[in-house]
Amino acid sequence: RNGEVISDAENAAKSTLTAIMGRMATYTGKKITWDQIMNSKENLVPDKLTWNSEAPTLPDSDGYYNIPVPGKTKFI
Repeated sequence: RNGEVISDAENAAKSTLTAIMGRMATYTGKKITWDQIMNSKENLVPDKLTWNSEAPTLPDSDGYYNIPVPGKTKFI
């Protein structure tokens, strides 16, 4: 180590983004490239998040939740 601090932040960030790419590919049924994910406008976090925030996804009147459907779910 030679007294240098080890930082795995970049590897952790790339690993997380790779997992998000996989999830989006599964949701959309399409190949997602690194360039596409880096330029995506998808927002995975609510604008204002507090302990009292409402869940971002709520069930419909029958108690069912919307789910991603490959080929129908859009990549933003």
